[in-house]
Amino acid sequence: MGGDGAEEDLLRFWLAVVTMLAAGCSSALSTVTEGRTGRIAVPTLTIAASGVEEATTVTGELSMPAAATGPVPAVIVLHSCSGMTPNLVGWADAVNRMGFAALLLDSFTARGVTEICTGPRTTVSVSSRLIDAYRALALLAVHPRIDPRRIAILGFSHGGWVTLWASQAQIERRFLRANVEFAAHAAFYPAACNVRLLNETAMAPGPVRIFHGTADNWTPIGPCREWVARRHAAGRDVSLVAYERAMHAFDDPLFSPPQRWTGVFNAGTCTIVQQPDGTFVTDDGRPLSGASPCVTRGATLGYDARAHRQSIADVKAFLDESFGRR
Repeated sequence: MGGDGAEEDLLRFWLAVVTMLAAGCSSALSTVTEGRTGRIAVPTLTIAASGVEEATTVTGELSMPAAATGPVPAVIVLHSCSGMTPNLVGWADAVNRMGFAALLLDSFTARGVTEICTGPRTTVSVSSRLIDAYRALALLAVHPRIDPRRIAILGFSHGGWVTLWASQAQIERRFLRANVEFAAHAAFYPAACNVRLLNETAMAPGPVRIFHGTADNWTPIGPCREWVARRHAAGRDVSLVAYERAMHAFDDPLFSPPQRWTGVFNAGTCTIVQQPDGTFVTDDGRPLSGASPCVTRGATLGYDARAHRQSIADVKAFLDESFGRR
């Protein structure tokens, strides 16, 4: 890309971000354009079940690799339904050691929510989290220490759901408001592999890699294998890395020894299908709810040091390839 083209791209990024921040927190723009790290404000929206949009500002923690010289790739890290758990700090450190910036994006605290694991109806929808992710992408794109063309998304469980949906062309068209796209999508044991979207093989740019344990009983690996197979058959750049005998949250040392969470909402065995009108129904033809026949309560979470170590290496290899750093 020539110098003039790069300047034009940067100008478009600026214009897109300024437009988004017009009704939000203008300090967010100055924070990133000045090259600061640490706490970053991300003006976004909260979408209620009724469809009403409310202006909201969430936050993220931005950290840079120690020996960064010039603009570096970046990774936006999305938490699970449990919120900002301590293992995410470990992931930010790992991403920094890989040579990339890391933004830990907190979608819950500013909305007064601590967790959304115990029920399907919450104040923090996937739509709200998608907006958070795309707004964070737009902000990082104008940070002078970050390469706007090499920003990836890394999500865990519910955050993995957001990651998978961000890889879909129809979702990107709906929520993206800046002239920049995710360069890669990495999802750990994601929810929603069992959700079939309309036109699901129409993908956004950027490869998708799913990292999953074979012993997961909250978001089972089977539907994720099928998710990959359907898109792979259509020629899409998607794949899955399986860790034998690893459970849900296999990267979180908090779950050593494994723990049974009895109260969590478990729709892992459901098949959820998007209808032509955009709504979703389960196997019984009705909207997903706690009363759906396929829904149970409870799941097991267990740490696996071997799988954790290997997954860090696998993520690095995926990002190096996606960012062109072989």
